[in-house]
Amino acid sequence: DYQRGYAWQDRHLKDFWNDLLQLEDGKNHYVGVLTLEDVSSEVYNNWVDDAWIIKSKNYEPHYIVDGQQRLTTSIILIQSILETIGSEGELNYTSYDDIRKKFIFETKDKGISRSYLFGYVSDNPSYEFLKRNIFNENSDYQNEIQETIYTNNLINAKEFFIERLKSFSNTQIESIYTKITQHFLFNIYSMGVDVDVHVSFET
Repeated sequence: DYQRGYAWQDRHLKDFWNDLLQLEDGKNHYVGVLTLEDVSSEVYNNWVDDAWIIKSKNYEPHYIVDGQQRLTTSIILIQSILETIGSEGELNYTSYDDIRKKFIFETKDKGISRSYLFGYVSDNPSYEFLKRNIFNENSDYQNEIQETIYTNNLINAKEFFIERLKSFSNTQIESIYTKITQHFLFNIYSMGVDVDVHVSFET
């Protein structure tokens, strides 16, 4: 219940974008603390779409407690970069498919099943919206997706980045990609499953 909707608007996006543009090549920019809560095996074993990747690749699942806005923005930017370069493009000698596999989702059963590396819990209105409208993926979800101020902010962020990237050369896009994936750094703080997150933030 501490998972917030995406609240960033244009002024936040402009600051984030300007930080990227102004960062010198090879320099690091610290974007703040990313606070995570470990997910117990009792919980993730019930994640139908994701348990396989956690077990087979020894991934460690986490809930994001703090830093969600910045991480969400970073993922949206990477997705916007992928859409801008197209499926035949590559950056830093890395193919479109490999970038998507590293940051967006992995597949099994020859692409039939997908596990998203970042997302919302399934009962959050932004869960399906992120998959369909941000990642451009088909969904088995048959009901109309509920649109909220948070889903509007998600699509606004994507449009913000795509509008700016479309006038960039491949070399410029490659520079942005390198900065966001290698030089925008979080200080990560991870809490075990036995820690009361709410008490931790109150003290």
